[in-house]
Amino acid sequence: MEKIRRTFDKIEDLVITLCAITLVAIIVVIMYQVVARRLDIATSGTEELARYCYVLFVFLLWPVAAKRGQDLRITVLFDILSSRVREIVMGVFQIFMAGYSAVCVYSIYLNIQNAVKSDTVLPSNTWIPLAAIYVIVAAALVLTLLANLLRAVLLFMGHDHVKTQQEENEAEMAAESAKIAEELQKGGTNV
Repeated sequence: MEKIRRTFDKIEDLVITLCAITLVAIIVVIMYQVVARRLDIATSGTEELARYCYVLFVFLLWPVAAKRGQDLRITVLFDILSSRVREIVMGVFQIFMAGYSAVCVYSIYLNIQNAVKSDTVLPSNTWIPLAAIYVIVAAALVLTLLANLLRAVLLFMGHDHVKTQQEENEAEMAAESAKIAEELQKGGTNV
């Protein structure tokens, strides 16, 4: 199980790096668009390129959120449940999300087939084949499916804990306190 977790951690690091690249691409494209409009230069396709980068950013980050257990939930209701019940409920939710991802993967697979057959390109960025965007989204959805299933298994086996909002807040405060104490200690030795 530890080997699987380390593999997912490496994939997560790669996905986060790709997300950072797409975020930088969005910023660069939008800045280019603003400057080009100010200079009365035509910017065909930049809005669409930024939009597709955003779509990729969201779909690539989805498996990371699933793996880290940062799913949306109504904490007022969720936090009143016992720890084991929270883990079971979240495990069932992860299985449903894996099923949803599987349906999305099948749908995107059909879109890839259609885009390849018709040689479809993006409307204003004709140099980007639409199938390439679909393949990236499909890969992200497969990673999401795997992350959901892994998290469900870990939750059902009791190897993962679903924290209440109060536990998350306390953990964040403890981490910040440790960070400040470490900085103060480093500052004291540098004097």
